[in-house]
Amino acid sequence: MAAPYSALAVANYFLDLAKANGTGLNPMKLQKLVYFAHGWHLALYGKPLINEQVEAWDYGPVVSSVYHEFKKFGAGRIDQYGTDFDFSKNGIVTPRIALDDKRTTALLDKIWEVYGKYSGVQLSNLTHEAGSAWSKAREIAGVEGLRSVGIQNNLIKADFDLLLKRTPGVKP
Repeated sequence: MAAPYSALAVANYFLDLAKANGTGLNPMKLQKLVYFAHGWHLALYGKPLINEQVEAWDYGPVVSSVYHEFKKFGAGRIDQYGTDFDFSKNGIVTPRIALDDKRTTALLDKIWEVYGKYSGVQLSNLTHEAGSAWSKAREIAGVEGLRSVGIQNNLIKADFDLLLKRTPGVKP
């Protein structure tokens, strides 16, 4: 299976990387890692990594399913994987990235290498720059504090296309 994936599959991959590196992730940092992975995927491959809408919340881009799955951890360390109900299997599953999807796993590994050292607040600040997809989506909506303002993939792609031009050689 290749992208797009559920955001929880991407989140679970980052949780695996954090565990393997002996570090933890809190919900904010996890949200931003998923967002950066999605944005870089759009810039590098022209297609979405996740099959869900990114929204412009107060503290930056958020994928609702990831938020609701991990909100119980507050600002603390996440100590379990995200799960979802699979109607075809009539049960709860732990969404995963296909390990034979080398292009996606290489990208996620690179995102971890580059962004994993930053805190959730630092990553959130990176998404709040003037003219960012997050700020443009909020401007378009014209409503402060509204959580469910969608950020269109073309806005996200444009942000990461600019990053790609400024940082050649980033491709995994």
